[in-house]
Amino acid sequence: MSGSIIDAIIGLSVVYKALDNMGAFQRWFGFQPNTKAATVIFGLFHGFGLSTKILEYDISPDGLVPNLLAFNVGVEIGQLLVLGAILIVMGFWRRTPSFFRHAYTANAVMMAAGFVLFGYQVAGYLVA
Repeated sequence: MSGSIIDAIIGLSVVYKALDNMGAFQRWFGFQPNTKAATVIFGLFHGFGLSTKILEYDISPDGLVPNLLAFNVGVEIGQLLVLGAILIVMGFWRRTPSFFRHAYTANAVMMAAGFVLFGYQVAGYLVA
């Protein structure tokens, strides 16, 4: 599958999470999607996206396994560091009175960014 299509699906996962945060599924459809199932499904697409990126690197067959392991461990450590920073910032923000005033807007911006990523990747796929 094309890396552009995978990246477009990643954009849709951002849109999904923003809508989930806003309670849109409950309001629109009367039910809450299974968060664990969504995490697994979108996690697979994020993994596929990462695998398409790693294919772009010219990795020598000598030492392929250690290089792949080092790459993946590095990615996981990076994700944990970023997630930790986000959780700290969000934890402080949630304690402020401005959180509930701006949370909806923040999710709308996140959703717009997801749609932009989706459109950018679909356009790239169609042009290439």
